[in-house]
Amino acid sequence: MLKNYLQIAWRNLRKQKFYAFLNITGLTLGLACCLLIGLYMLDATSYDAFHEKADRIMLFQQWEGQSGSGNGFAPRLKEQISQIEKTVRLAGNNALLATPTTAYYEPYFYFADSTVFDVFTFTFLQGNASTALQSPYGLVISRRMATKYFPNENPIGKTLKFGNKYPLTISGVIENLPSNSHMTVDFLCNYVHAKELAGFMRESYWEAPGATYLLLSEGSTKEDVLAQFPNFIKNTGDQNAGVWKLGVIPLRDIYLKATLDGQVKAQRAIEYVYIFGAVGLFILILACFNYINLTLARSSKRGKEVGVRKVAGATRSQLVYQFLTESAMFTGIAVVLALAIVYVFLPYFNTLAEKNLSTGILYTPFRIAVLALTVVLLSLLTGVYPALALSSFKPIRVLKSDVVKGVSNGLFRKVLVVTQFAVSVIMIVATVVVWNQLEYINNKSLGYAQEQVLTISFRDVPENSKETFKKEVESLAAVQSATICTGLPGTGEARGDKLVAAFVPSGAASGGIMHINTDPGFAATFDIQVKAGRNFDNTRPADKEAFLVNEAAMKYFGWETIEGKRVGYYTYQYTPEGGYKEVPVTGEVIGVLADYHHADLKSLIMPMIFSYNTAWANKMAIKVNTTASLSETVKAIEKKWNALFPEQPFEYQFLDDTFQKAYLAEMKTGQVFSLFALLAITISCLGLFGLAAYTAEQRTKEIGIRKVLGASVSNITSLLSKDFLLLVALSTGIAWPLAWYAMSKWLENFAYHIDLSPWIFIASGGIALVIALFTVSFQSIKAAIANPVKSLRSE
Repeated sequence: MLKNYLQIAWRNLRKQKFYAFLNITGLTLGLACCLLIGLYMLDATSYDAFHEKADRIMLFQQWEGQSGSGNGFAPRLKEQISQIEKTVRLAGNNALLATPTTAYYEPYFYFADSTVFDVFTFTFLQGNASTALQSPYGLVISRRMATKYFPNENPIGKTLKFGNKYPLTISGVIENLPSNSHMTVDFLCNYVHAKELAGFMRESYWEAPGATYLLLSEGSTKEDVLAQFPNFIKNTGDQNAGVWKLGVIPLRDIYLKATLDGQVKAQRAIEYVYIFGAVGLFILILACFNYINLTLARSSKRGKEVGVRKVAGATRSQLVYQFLTESAMFTGIAVVLALAIVYVFLPYFNTLAEKNLSTGILYTPFRIAVLALTVVLLSLLTGVYPALALSSFKPIRVLKSDVVKGVSNGLFRKVLVVTQFAVSVIMIVATVVVWNQLEYINNKSLGYAQEQVLTISFRDVPENSKETFKKEVESLAAVQSATICTGLPGTGEARGDKLVAAFVPSGAASGGIMHINTDPGFAATFDIQVKAGRNFDNTRPADKEAFLVNEAAMKYFGWETIEGKRVGYYTYQYTPEGGYKEVPVTGEVIGVLADYHHADLKSLIMPMIFSYNTAWANKMAIKVNTTASLSETVKAIEKKWNALFPEQPFEYQFLDDTFQKAYLAEMKTGQVFSLFALLAITISCLGLFGLAAYTAEQRTKEIGIRKVLGASVSNITSLLSKDFLLLVALSTGIAWPLAWYAMSKWLENFAYHIDLSPWIFIASGGIALVIALFTVSFQSIKAAIANPVKSLRSE
């Protein structure tokens, strides 16, 4: 019986090649989109799942929105909270590592407690997890770094110099962490060496060089730990513990649901999963609607077939099985083609989305079963309604040519067309809004200059050599100005300091303020205007105790003028007993800098203070004259660097490149979304194209008569197109409010964003109408210019 159904289905497919092509193409594109989106979602939701104890690992938070915590928390949390089985600290360090012939700065170097291998899962290729960090000055490296530093050699026992001073012995080699890890680890060194090698180790609640992770005991939950924090805070005895916002984030949620340390992310990864998941579902629904629509539209052609088969004794259930078999065949072919398309185009998609997706993750028993179930469900979704509708035909009526037009021309078919184009219009609006917002970001005045600004990070550079290097650089004819600072505009890097109590405005939500240490060259290097007062002056020693503020700070403090105004913050001094005390640093406010976007455009401009002090500043920015050769200037600066710091590699970036990288994720998302929007429109047009072709075919005799009576091509084209265009216009009206709501929510992620002007919606509706008109007109004009003699003779 099944063989017979398949033979009939194949015969119908070959007989109706045009409509079969439209159906299979629509389903194939829909399924290919869903598979690509499915791969993206599987990748996003699999982050950190490779750790065997992933469900029990938590990131400890001292402050909301921050991953760093005081390094004194780990031992005390383990002692006082019974639900915590182990703790591990990971402190990142941009380390200078060298062999006798090479030297590199390594951004993924971590000082870690020896418990790191008890908490996280690292695969050892060489060495032993239980002893690798116990050996004196032992260093565990990734396979990638073993190849980099010791190609074609056994790295065990070899040494790398930390900061060109301290030899570290390779005691283990671990496999590279997979790409779906929230952190990259290339080097692990025991935390006990952090003080000697990098200058931090004091077990303080306030020194926060890295992150603290907790391994909960079996059966313990996040809520169990959170419930213990109030008592833990009391037990610390710290006088300022009340300002902490203690919390934990499950390991699997760090990538998906957290935005930490001022990350530039329009949305959390989980929200993109939801968005793209919804897009994939809509596209698949569009493809299914196409199939249903075209099948119902052609119902009159299948009517006589149903009538003859019923007269010949076929039951309704047998007819339903026949139509479901046809649907399954179409779906099966589409799945095979979709898998082939994904396999061929996945490398290009990876390049577009900057991902490393692989179809290999689909081929597990469970996922193959899900794919097979999808084929079954799609076959039912696309086939059940047409099967029931077609099998319900009365043989006497259809054999008398009294075709049941309710199936092919009914309300249901129109609803499908409206839904298809409503989804398409929403995606057109979304695409236009995303790209306009990105264009707005690229063109908005940020309040500072990005172009021709070269930035350098001071790492392992003697404190007294920074000013010397700056003067050497400023002596170059091509250099306009230079500055040393603790944070660069656009990066969000700044110290969050506690204001001296006397300066905290009444009713302020917190007593904190953003603070930049810099020098007199800051405003000139970034072209930031001094709005009132004056800039720092290196000829006035008293300026070392003075402050600048930005305009946002003026509003925050409620000042109209800076005359007679002072401000101050607390620094800290450690006591011989291991505690600390607050030390106020106050001074006169001598100038006001114009507001500029120190962070990204998703954040409001924050109140900021600036002090003339480069003691802890580790960034340098150099403004190059626009008439100078950048390449020659960089070479000249590098020469100055190598003369003063011969053991440190010269590394630099341009500030505008840093800005572009900050929004790369949004740009890539916009490109991917545009691709899926294009495919959604294509699928909708395929269905419309098929319906227009079938309508023209059904009205061949009418068109011939109208032409004989003098109707023009434009008259006939208008006649055949108007019904479809009315449906598209209706879908546009339905889509606009839905698109407005969705994009308003998306734009809320940006503190500074475009307005949803009416032209965006008018343009999107116009695009949809033009596309629909072009699609329908192609078939309408073809029918209108046909020879009426032929059409009437054929009738």
